[in-house]
Amino acid sequence: MLLVTFHGGKPGKHPLRNNVHARNKGGRKLTSAVLEDAKDVVLDELRGMYRVGKLLYVANAHRTQNSVLCYRGSGKSYRLVGTFASQDTCKGIVHPFDVAFDGKSHCYVSSQDTNLVTRLMVSEDGRTGKPAPIPPALRRHGEFPPGTFVASSVGKLCGMSTPAVPAPMGLHYSGTGLKKHSVRGVEWVNNALYVADEPAGRVKVYDGDGNFLGQSNKVESPVHLEVHEGTLYVSGGDRVFRAELSSPAGDFTLSEVPGLRVKNGGGMAFTKKGRFYIASRTRNTVLKFDSDFRPMKFSCKLPDNPEFLLHI
Repeated sequence: MLLVTFHGGKPGKHPLRNNVHARNKGGRKLTSAVLEDAKDVVLDELRGMYRVGKLLYVANAHRTQNSVLCYRGSGKSYRLVGTFASQDTCKGIVHPFDVAFDGKSHCYVSSQDTNLVTRLMVSEDGRTGKPAPIPPALRRHGEFPPGTFVASSVGKLCGMSTPAVPAPMGLHYSGTGLKKHSVRGVEWVNNALYVADEPAGRVKVYDGDGNFLGQSNKVESPVHLEVHEGTLYVSGGDRVFRAELSSPAGDFTLSEVPGLRVKNGGGMAFTKKGRFYIASRTRNTVLKFDSDFRPMKFSCKLPDNPEFLLHI
């Protein structure tokens, strides 16, 4: 079964009450409301999802929400546990995009508007996250919002007096024009955090102390990250890139997956058998491929721009 989040944020009398859709292996919709419609919780601009056991974490990115919500359930039905983290508990979380867990009681949240990656200490029951101490690599650069793990090369975003950390350690930021470009996807693998620095056109990698270990070659629009069998996959433009990851982590080279072209590629997911799903954000659909990236039948026309995918 495939779970899908959507862009949301459509204008109207009331905010679009986003939810997570569930689709079967053929693309048929199983439900358009995986998450319960809980009182006083507005689901809007849902982004990254992460599942640990029976707990499902979902980034709620609308400017009035700015939170990561925690749900409990299975299959296509999850009930709200509570707010895992939010701007109220960790001010660096503004317009959250993606979440990742390291299996060592830490969660990482990328936030587009602050251009930061925040590290949270996860409670024993997994229901809440609190800001982790600032890592040693950042302490010499000044005072950061609680929990900051990867910093921006442009400071004072969102009205905060955040120090600017020089690139390549600090993340690039572009605030020109109608759209802002900043940090996107995050993945923890081989004891290192991989971070999509979209405006730099690179994926960067950091160790558990926040030290910058290296980065990829420059590619077009790295936004979404997915790891499958030791290989990192990157989407965002019309192509999908990949690289076999080394341990210990360092510089690496992304190369195009031959013949795989997807218009405005977004979220990705693999099945246990290696079948590959990828969202086409602007074409409002999800495509499916076999383990050799040959197209498979998958009828999946969607009502909004798909953002993230999770196969369960």
